[in-house]
Amino acid sequence: MARYQIWNKTDSIITPSGAQFTAQEWADRYPWAKLPGVKMVITAPPINGGCAMEYSATMAHYKKAGAAITDGMTDQEVLAAIEDFEDNPPDPGPSVEERTAAALEFLALNSLPDEV
Repeated sequence: MARYQIWNKTDSIITPSGAQFTAQEWADRYPWAKLPGVKMVITAPPINGGCAMEYSATMAHYKKAGAAITDGMTDQEVLAAIEDFEDNPPDPGPSVEERTAAALEFLALNSLPDEV
């Protein structure tokens, strides 16, 4: 089941807190969503007001972060790529603590006397 969808500007919205909004109340709450050509990303029903993100900015953010988003993808393919990226984030590499421990271990081993 999809996590995100593009709001069609007609569906009512239910937020995680339980607040319910008509389409007009939601649009009044987020006036930028009324602009022509603007797409709002919301969460999938039944609680579809879990987020309110502008589509282009969200796509650019996730693309920069490393999500597999390419030109020519449909809106649904982009949203699926974002979900996949969230579910399978890239390996962050070793932490600061791990790098520090490795450096200290190297120093300790390097300070041992040579065997004859």
